[in-house]
Amino acid sequence: MSDNQSKLQSNSTAGIDENSDEILDKNELDDVIEEKKPKQKKLFWLISTGSNSSDLILLNFFQYFAANIVSLGILGYLTAIRNLLKALFQEVFGRLSDRRGRKIFLITGFFLSFVATVLLAFSYRSQIMLIIVITIHAFSFSISFPVWNATLGDVTEIKGRTTFIGKLTAIGQGVGVALMLILTGFFYILENSYGYALDWKIEYGIVFAISAFCLLLSAIGVLFLKETRKSDLIHKPPRMLTSLKNKPFRNFIIVNSVYGIVMAALWPIYPIIQVKALGMEFYQLTLVSAIYAICFGISGFFGGRIGDRIGRKPVLIVTRFVLFTVSLLYIPAVIFDAWGYVILTNVVSGLCNGAFFIVMNAYALDCSSEDTKGSYSGLAQVSWGIATSVGSLVAGFIALAIENNASGTPVEATKYMIIITTIAIGVLRILASIGYFFVKESLPKHKRTNHSK
Repeated sequence: MSDNQSKLQSNSTAGIDENSDEILDKNELDDVIEEKKPKQKKLFWLISTGSNSSDLILLNFFQYFAANIVSLGILGYLTAIRNLLKALFQEVFGRLSDRRGRKIFLITGFFLSFVATVLLAFSYRSQIMLIIVITIHAFSFSISFPVWNATLGDVTEIKGRTTFIGKLTAIGQGVGVALMLILTGFFYILENSYGYALDWKIEYGIVFAISAFCLLLSAIGVLFLKETRKSDLIHKPPRMLTSLKNKPFRNFIIVNSVYGIVMAALWPIYPIIQVKALGMEFYQLTLVSAIYAICFGISGFFGGRIGDRIGRKPVLIVTRFVLFTVSLLYIPAVIFDAWGYVILTNVVSGLCNGAFFIVMNAYALDCSSEDTKGSYSGLAQVSWGIATSVGSLVAGFIALAIENNASGTPVEATKYMIIITTIAIGVLRILASIGYFFVKESLPKHKRTNHSK
């Protein structure tokens, strides 16, 4: 970035602000950044742990749950709607939180998520109920997620931001992993030692109940959290189109959205692979999900540190490029009917995604000014959600068309569809990852050097 560009952008509420690492006015620092006090620090860990644990559990089990209820085409539609609604209103609520404060939106989002997760346990009764519950849950997520990211932006500096967010995420992932492993052991011992196999509806009901409890803890934690955004210090944030005038941020949104379309193409297919093609049992699904979560947490923790040390761009490039192998690793799993290959897909996916999502969120915050953190965080999630919705929706129906037109038995047709789609997705992921080479570094060397002194 040239000096002239830096000056122009620092004068704009939509630019990469050279002073964006300073939190509000220094006279207000003690009042606003309450996370530095022991009690507030504990609340940050509680809220993050509850939220991340719940998100982890739902991320790993919803697709498997839905695969028992709906067809491949409907699964792609459900995945698309879920991703779209989770992201569609994030810019709106992020912007509103910039103007009105974070706390009220966090309480509303977490509580609605809690209610929806409880109802999810009973949504196996009909596809319509499942769609309604997922709609509520996705909408509530679009409230809490950008506001929580903005809250973290309120209490962090640009240098050290991904390290802090990575630590919070890693702890939440660790607790989520522990819960999943406990569930795995419980269901396995119950079936193999006592000969009592729970119905799949009861198993998922228990899983969703634990997820709901984690969300309830987050909502309670927010009640005691000190507001991090002071209304008398807030200026009117920019609208979405104004935010997109920030060239580095706009380019990132474009590149990231293209990759999101390609990445999400696999999402309606992998639960079909694991549940129907490989016939994996519940404890196996839980095990591979736990492995993914462990790798995700480790990657998020160290990826955050690496992003602060060498910049955001190298992390984005590496994590997006390597992810093409996940799609291709499903091929030997299907050919040899060996679910062990699914473990490898979750190791690679977890290691890549953990660092990526931490850096992706930090990139949006880096590009914002103090008055626009919620807006930028929300807009990044809106674009990502729309892109992944398109990818999963289109891929679901394309995969269904390939399967219906394939010759042979239904099992052979499904395997043929899986091989064709996973090869295509792997190639497209390689091509889409090239775009990250053209993204501007949001934490250039001079900022890393200045803040390390």
